[in-house]
Amino acid sequence: MQRCPECLAELVPDPAAVTAALGDALTRGGRLWRPPGVAAFASGPDCTLLRVSARSALLFAGADELIEASVAGASHRAAAPLRCRGGDGSFLFSLERDGAAADALVAMDARGAALGTYLRWSTSSAAGLEVRDETSAPVARLNPSRRPDADFELVETGGGLLATCGRSDVDLDGWTDDQWWLQTRALLPVSDLAAVALVLAAKVLLGRVEPTRSRRQPPADDDDMVGESWS
Repeated sequence: MQRCPECLAELVPDPAAVTAALGDALTRGGRLWRPPGVAAFASGPDCTLLRVSARSALLFAGADELIEASVAGASHRAAAPLRCRGGDGSFLFSLERDGAAADALVAMDARGAALGTYLRWSTSSAAGLEVRDETSAPVARLNPSRRPDADFELVETGGGLLATCGRSDVDLDGWTDDQWWLQTRALLPVSDLAAVALVLAAKVLLGRVEPTRSRRQPPADDDDMVGESWS
């Protein structure tokens, strides 16, 4: 139905105007949520973890660039504990500090059961994550990659390449934050949500905790900077 049966008012905006508005929003870095009725990460764990502004929540975009889920914590910082929810508000997983080891995080489902555990390892020249499944058995490692198209490789314990992972610094109107992505290459030994949580764990344990200033003066119309002290 495109018009009200009572007053004949148009109920659907001009499709050309909608297309133009969406194109303009995407050009300016805007993102669209996945339509209701489709479960988050229904097409798999391939995703990008990003922000749309310096003080926005972290967002997961799927392979088609539609927003799958949002991440919330005590503040805008990428610091556990964190809660990930779908576009309909449904709880997907939480990322908590694992008290059994330093520099370790555990992803928990809605029932409080472990989905996976992520332990940071480091040497004098490199750092990565050890990945354990819901039983806390080591199943994979996120290692620095020598591939030109990725920063990290997820390698199965005693096996081959499972996924590639990367990070890149992105300018957010005068602030800089790192954006992370995961692309699967084989069947994973953990659930899809555990693989998604791995990307968030990599951000927390290996990436920027929060955006940093990339220029001295804030834009005059940037509401995200209200209350910040500039020097």
